[in-house]
Amino acid sequence: MTAGADRADEATGNGARFGGVGVASLVAAAAGYVVLLVAARVLDPADNADFLAFWGLLFFCFGVLGGLQNETTRAVHVTLAGATVPGGAPAGGPRVLRAGLLVGAGAAAVLLATGPLWARAVLGPDPWLLLVVVAVSVVAFSGHAAIAGALAGGGSWPTYARLVGAESVVRLVLTAGAAAAGLAGAGMAAGAGLAAATWLGFSAAPAVRAARSRRAGMPGRAFAAGTAQAMAGTAASAALVVGFPVLLRVTTPAEAYAQAAPLLMAVQLTRAPLLIPLNAYQGVAITHFLAHRERGARPLLQIGGAVVVVGAVGAAAAALVGPWLMAAVLGPAYRVPGGVLAGLTASAVALGLLTLTGAAVLALGRHRAYAAGWVVATVVSAAVLLAPGPIELRAVLSLACGPLVGVLVHAAAVRRATAGRR
Repeated sequence: MTAGADRADEATGNGARFGGVGVASLVAAAAGYVVLLVAARVLDPADNADFLAFWGLLFFCFGVLGGLQNETTRAVHVTLAGATVPGGAPAGGPRVLRAGLLVGAGAAAVLLATGPLWARAVLGPDPWLLLVVVAVSVVAFSGHAAIAGALAGGGSWPTYARLVGAESVVRLVLTAGAAAAGLAGAGMAAGAGLAAATWLGFSAAPAVRAARSRRAGMPGRAFAAGTAQAMAGTAASAALVVGFPVLLRVTTPAEAYAQAAPLLMAVQLTRAPLLIPLNAYQGVAITHFLAHRERGARPLLQIGGAVVVVGAVGAAAAALVGPWLMAAVLGPAYRVPGGVLAGLTASAVALGLLTLTGAAVLALGRHRAYAAGWVVATVVSAAVLLAPGPIELRAVLSLACGPLVGVLVHAAAVRRATAGRR
């Protein structure tokens, strides 16, 4: 077969995987939007602020488990490619699903054990049912993360895309059903969390059966160490990407946070169009960077440039039509100034760039640099939130300054890694 034919086949495969994951990410974004819109419509602003804090905690936990998914993707891809994995032969290692569920069970135990120390501050005065929902959901999502990672690492993109899309749709159906049944608060929270078990409905699919039997291709200790490092990074990333309502709640007086639902909805709605697709594409990005290491940082620069252009257009649109759109869709209580919406959209670009550089660093096996970039970004963002000033200004600056510092940390790691290969 000629080199031209090889490139044509690769382009066809890339188109298929990008198209499928793209559709799934759009479905996930739309479903998440509708859940937030339903919550804003059926809950008053103060109760919605509480729901958004629960939503932030839940998806913070899911985001932490994204490190498990990313490391599973890397381990399975490298193993199936026949590359040398430090510390073991490709055929060995633990089954990734079993390892993932053990990680989830451990995380749930930590949540339940430490809950009395923080649950009231994050979830409100009566947090125990919500805490149990989060713990059970974490166990369920650990299975999702392991299966999705194995599917991505094995190149089973159609099944991966269907799983990602289905989980979001199930979440929408369960939360909307709870709202329609008059169980708006706890019922919507339970539906949002338990949708993480959607992967169990895919057990009969051949690709999922294969994913359930995948092994990490390295000793359990090596896989656990890599997963722990990846999860340390995704913990910090999740604090910024989805856990920001929690950060804002613990750095803001209770009376001010009770009125923060419009700002929190603005944060969610301005960043979701950019960050949800980028998060869904992380598995694609990791395998792409692994397959094209010889190209250095060029793919990263190309994608990053596209993100900046899209973000600039989005910021201008948010300033022009955002205030009217939020009031029309969510109600007059949710009107937010155009300047604030533009600033939040621009800050989403910084988070998007940090997500991309993080995927590149992780693909290069630089787990410590990956974690360092996100941890530094979170520390800077939290410090900005503690500064005096209006809550809107603190939110915009926090979501912009922290990620930009983290990008610098990741960029330095990519530069060192690619310069060494050249």
